[in-house]
Amino acid sequence: MTRADRTRAILLDAALAAFARRGVRATTLEHVAASAAFTRGAVYWHFPDKKALVAAVFEEMRWPFELGEDLSAYRACDNPLGLLREVLWVQMRQCVADLRQRRRMEIVLRYRGTPELPDELSLRLERMILRALSELTAVINIAYERGTLRRGLTPIEVARSIVAASLGVIAENMDDAEAAPQGYFHLAPGLVLVGASTLALEDA
Repeated sequence: MTRADRTRAILLDAALAAFARRGVRATTLEHVAASAAFTRGAVYWHFPDKKALVAAVFEEMRWPFELGEDLSAYRACDNPLGLLREVLWVQMRQCVADLRQRRRMEIVLRYRGTPELPDELSLRLERMILRALSELTAVINIAYERGTLRRGLTPIEVARSIVAASLGVIAENMDDAEAAPQGYFHLAPGLVLVGASTLALEDA
């Protein structure tokens, strides 16, 4: 890593911490420079304006419920909802275990739907959320097609319930993810899926 790369990484970490502490709108490039112990010129050399800095900070953000478009593993599984629970557990744990991802999620959960988030970030976030919801629904639809989703439920309803319950657990464990019992991250999607499935999830 070059000196310029190291400087950029330090500035991004300082900006992320400042956004979590002050909010995105209240944080200035001068705040970031002071927090990183660099001059304003160093910040402007890497980021021409705050819009570019915000974009860089959130460039690697990943919504914890994104599954990808490849459903082959779920189609090959006798119990796709059981597999889904395990995948979501891993992704939720990874989200809160990574300090940068945890801080990004903290900012997003706190300010989503408010003017605090720049329009570009809000639009990107909504696209990620809709894509993840579509991917979740597609997996749950496999169970629906096989007749293993409880009658009266639709895949989209179950997907939204999983996200709502899981976000609550993620938000609750933002401050000290390591202290959170492992079971918490299983319970959120697990309880929803237990209620939605006609199969025992342990069969996955």
